[in-house]
Amino acid sequence: MAAQVCLAGVCYAEKITYNELENGDTISVTLDQLLPTQAVLDYDAIYANLQRYKTDKKNIFNDLCRLNGRSGVKKWSEDSTPTDSASYQCKDKTTKHKTALSTVVIGPEEGVLYLTDKLTALSTFWDMPNGGTSVPITVKVAHNLLDSGDDFWAEMNNDHEVWLFNRKGEKIKPDDLPEYIGMKQLKNDKYLSVVNFLEGISYRPPKPDGKDNNTTMIPFLALNWALEIRKHMNISDYDLNDPEEYATALTEAATIMVDLADDTVIGNSKRTAKEMGKFDTVDSKALEALVTNKKSRFGLAIAYRLDKKEKSTPKAILDEEKQEKQEAKDKDNGENPPSSNDNPKSE
Repeated sequence: MAAQVCLAGVCYAEKITYNELENGDTISVTLDQLLPTQAVLDYDAIYANLQRYKTDKKNIFNDLCRLNGRSGVKKWSEDSTPTDSASYQCKDKTTKHKTALSTVVIGPEEGVLYLTDKLTALSTFWDMPNGGTSVPITVKVAHNLLDSGDDFWAEMNNDHEVWLFNRKGEKIKPDDLPEYIGMKQLKNDKYLSVVNFLEGISYRPPKPDGKDNNTTMIPFLALNWALEIRKHMNISDYDLNDPEEYATALTEAATIMVDLADDTVIGNSKRTAKEMGKFDTVDSKALEALVTNKKSRFGLAIAYRLDKKEKSTPKAILDEEKQEKQEAKDKDNGENPPSSNDNPKSE
């Protein structure tokens, strides 16, 4: 493998074998070298990012620089592309902010890298215009399990580095994991999107030791909450392309979360709702701000969803859906929509 490698804080370019890499070492790779450790994604988080990038291209390079361990972009142009690191310039030195780097586990064969966090951000780079498989990214080694052999997945499970559930909440095997990151391979878990939107509204991820660091975060907290929420509601009852219906779905999910008994074990976490950061009441002001602010994560995701739907759906169908929804509202308000005899265009 020929790549830029940082060992003991010193970065250089040369050929190195994976068995030489130790915990904390960094390496520059391309996105197609990274294997996912879960089978699901929060598509709305990606939609929000893609909308940000569409609105202001600078956001692409700011995010890319930060995920490469720097504080932001210093210089870029309209000709800059994510796949060409020489086309833009980041602030700071390489990997100055190592805590911002994505982490990988090496093994069990030479050349295999399993991505264990920041899957949403890197999948955004995979799926965005001018992105794709060859976007370069710097990652940090969390564990080197190159010599683990048949014990690899047992160790990954033990270290909470793999999530073996599909978008239906059903258990899967390691062989069922996708071959690549991105939305073409990883499936949309709508419950995960709901849970991520509700952070700070009906729960907040706790830091068990009280310290402000990444090592104390509860593994798969949002994914476990998603497993729990799906037991109590059916997200398919809502049209998530309709902002009002999506907001209602969020309200239902938030209410479900806070109404759970404090000692309810959440998902597959073996932790109680209280330990998983459950609020006693829904922060209604925060929820209202989320669903009404067009620049919030929710607002950006909805804007992308609607644009995507408009581009892929014939206008006649969109007009029909709009009319049906208006008639349903009129009926709920006690108003009678015009009959077919009142419509001069009806046959």
